[in-house]
Amino acid sequence: MNLQPLQIVGLFELNKTSREEFVSLLIDSIDSGNADALKMQCFIKNMEAIAKGLNENTIYKKSLIDSASQRGKSFEYFNAKFEVKEVGVKYDYSQCNDIVYKEMIEELEAITTKVKEREKFLKTIPSGGLLITDPVSGETFTAYPPSKSSTTSVAVTLK
Repeated sequence: MNLQPLQIVGLFELNKTSREEFVSLLIDSIDSGNADALKMQCFIKNMEAIAKGLNENTIYKKSLIDSASQRGKSFEYFNAKFEVKEVGVKYDYSQCNDIVYKEMIEELEAITTKVKEREKFLKTIPSGGLLITDPVSGETFTAYPPSKSSTTSVAVTLK
């Protein structure tokens, strides 16, 4: 069977309940040993790459906006609600010529740099702590290194 691209993506024309059931079936297949989790993750990464490629493509985006605009600002289609709206509004303050704003940004950058330097120092403190004297107040305190946590994951790079 030689399916066309639209026929393939059409296989996933699912409502919320069907999507949830599909996920459950996939999980059950992995749990029962009938499907390989590594292969499944490769399929998922490929689907994500396809979605990203489409969503970043200017021809696709223009076509999508044109098609949706013809139907109005808000409408339902294929088990989905569509809305044509402005998103990701950005402001460029560099041309405002506001001296107060410029000074605030400079202060923020200086503080951010100091915080990063202090965090770098705190990472070097031994687990038992380090006795430190505040040069301004003269107060002595014991500083401890930051707690560290992480999550184990599997990184997949498509070829």
